[in-house]
Amino acid sequence: MSAHPTVPPRRLWWLGAGFFVWCSAIAVLYALHAIGCVFDWPTSLLRWSLVLVLGLHMAATAWLWYRFAKTRPDPRQGPTGRFMHDVMLWSAIAAAAATLVTFAPPLLLSTCL
Repeated sequence: MSAHPTVPPRRLWWLGAGFFVWCSAIAVLYALHAIGCVFDWPTSLLRWSLVLVLGLHMAATAWLWYRFAKTRPDPRQGPTGRFMHDVMLWSAIAAAAATLVTFAPPLLLSTCL
């Protein structure tokens, strides 16, 4: 048995959870945009659909941030657990910022050319 407290491996996937949401956003938004352009959706419908999908992805990353911000690290995991908790929290914040910075500006452009 290890003398050092460790973080359970099942918690490691939370490090990238926010960026998994970002990847989902890029796939869904671009697919929705392509479908809307191919089927000649009205501009307002396409734009509001994109805004709704972006809002849902922002809500998901905000939930991740909230989940980590309201909890405290497990004291049994020692300094490693505290460090991992902080990294997970800041990773969720970075993913929320990346999602907003990446996908909000294109909503201001013309939808289909």
